[in-house]
Amino acid sequence: VCFSYKNEETIRNLSFELKKGEIAALVGHNGAGKTTIVKLLLRLYDPVSGTIRVNGRDIREYDLHAYREMFAATFQDFSIMGMTIKENVLMGRHYENEDELVTRALKRAGVYEKVQSLPKGIHTMMTKEFEEDGAVLSGGENQKLAVARTFAKESPVKIFDEPSSALDPVAEYELFKNIMKEGRDHTMLFISHRLSSVKSCDKVFMLEKGRLIEEGSHRQLMDLGGSYAQMYKKQAMNYLALDEDGEVEL
Repeated sequence: VCFSYKNEETIRNLSFELKKGEIAALVGHNGAGKTTIVKLLLRLYDPVSGTIRVNGRDIREYDLHAYREMFAATFQDFSIMGMTIKENVLMGRHYENEDELVTRALKRAGVYEKVQSLPKGIHTMMTKEFEEDGAVLSGGENQKLAVARTFAKESPVKIFDEPSSALDPVAEYELFKNIMKEGRDHTMLFISHRLSSVKSCDKVFMLEKGRLIEEGSHRQLMDLGGSYAQMYKKQAMNYLALDEDGEVEL
C-alpha cells in the first residue's frame, strides 16, 4: 500500500498481515506513518495504490458503515462531549445492562474511582457547556474516559492510538495490562511510543518514514539488534537512569 498526503508520500510500499486474535503494535519515531495506517484501516483515507484486505476481500467492497462497526478505536485527538459520562462512553450505542457495561469499561480504563467520587457517578454531566456544575476532568482522566469507549464497544477489532500519552508510568502500566487482557478475546492493534508497553505483543511492526523496516516479536527484534533494539535500549536507559555503559547515574 502507498499513500500520499498533500503530495508528500507518507506510506511507501507497506505490506503486513494481522491474523484474527493477534495483538500487534505499530512503533517508530514521530512521522513514521503509524496513525496514517490506522486511518487507512478505518477507511478515513483510501490508499493511492495497493489494496487493504479483510478476509481476502478488498475493504472498499464492504458497506462502509458495516465495515467500520468491526472496529473500536481510541485516537489521540479525542473529544469529551457535553453529556453524561455514561453517554460519553456509549456514544449513542445501546446494549443490555448498560450501567454494568459502562462500569466495567471505566474500571478497565482506570477512571472508575474518579467517576464514583462525583455526585452523580456515571450520570454526571461532563463539561460546562450545558451545565454550570458540569464535571471537568484532568487531561489524563479524559484520556481514560476516551479509552473506556473502546473497551465498551462490542467489536472484534480494537485499536488504541497512543492511549497512555497523558498518563503517569503507574497508570500506563495498569492500562496496558488491561488492554492485553482485552486482547484475549479480540484482535488488537495499538500504537505506542513507549516500547516497554509492547513487550507482550504477538507482533511488533517497526516503521520508519512510512516503510516497514522490521517485524517480529519483541524478543526477535531485540535479538536482531536493529532499529527497534536501539530505540528500546535508549528508552530503557532514560527510564532507569543508566549511562551508555549500563551504569546507574546518580
